[in-house]
Amino acid sequence: LNLKHVQKLTSERKPLVRAGFIRCISQYPAHYLVALDEVSKDNRTYARMWGRAFRGERVEKHNPFVRKERFSMLGAMALDEGIIATQVVEGSFTCELFLGFLRDDLV
Repeated sequence: LNLKHVQKLTSERKPLVRAGFIRCISQYPAHYLVALDEVSKDNRTYARMWGRAFRGERVEKHNPFVRKERFSMLGAMALDEGIIATQVVEGSFTCELFLGFLRDDLV
């Protein structure tokens, strides 16, 4: 056996609702759609969460424990134009910052 990461699937998943959404969204041409994604980076972002050790021994890795500055980035991408808008903030995006990004940078 190998050590593997568990793939999490939501227990609330509803295949019929998903199929309805896909049927509804498929009426629009692909170039009408815009994908948004948020990422963040701090000193702990790249810390490993898995490791190997002999039975009975702990896996230990020394990483920065203190959170220092954190940056978050929000990007929007269109199929026909590529990246069309980005915004970087110190800290995390709040509802107001997200709505401001939609209003000021995207629309």
